[in-house]
Amino acid sequence: MSSAQRSAPHAPNTSPGRPAPGRLRRPTWKDPRLAGGLVLIGAAVAMGTWAVNAAADTEQIYVLAQDVAPGTDLNADGVLTLVDSHPGTAAYVTAGDLPADAVATRSLQAGELLPSGAVGAAGDVDLRSVVLDVASGLPTGTGAGDVVDLWALPTAPVAGQEAGAAEVVARGLTISSVGEAGASIIGGTSVQVEVLVPQDAVADVLTAVGANGPLVLVPTGQGQ
Repeated sequence: MSSAQRSAPHAPNTSPGRPAPGRLRRPTWKDPRLAGGLVLIGAAVAMGTWAVNAAADTEQIYVLAQDVAPGTDLNADGVLTLVDSHPGTAAYVTAGDLPADAVATRSLQAGELLPSGAVGAAGDVDLRSVVLDVASGLPTGTGAGDVVDLWALPTAPVAGQEAGAAEVVARGLTISSVGEAGASIIGGTSVQVEVLVPQDAVADVLTAVGANGPLVLVPTGQGQ
């Protein structure tokens, strides 16, 4: 091979299947990719700022650990617990602000934040506790905090006499607690239910209890 042939430069590869690479352009402010990236960065910064501020605003709020009826001692074990929350209002009782003699002034449900308006002293609740032997039990789901009416059923009629009619003894009683089923003093089974009775209805309720007739509690759909 001659020296001229050895020194001849090689022609660049201009194959039509491989186009020559173009020059990279620097992104400009009008480039949509750059603008989109800036938007994402701004959103991330705003979200981080919001998270920091939200964490700083967290308060510990009392929440009901169980259903309660009016007059329940809110400082008793197992009634309340604390949760971190962002209430955004002063309508709920915060940690350390519960009075030592605090009771519920209305029915409250488990999982509910404790409203300031539902907290009072024992003297604010004009109710009296009475335990009833309820002859027919209670509907499923009925429990503490539910409002019921008390009915007295007629006793078995004496031969030759007409059966009496059921009568309302008192309305608007609140269930405080429900016991286990047991034997009734008039036969069959009964359930002991503690109810809270307005003071002006106590005499009627005790009269019905003393009559030893069957008693029935009928939920009104109010309460929890």
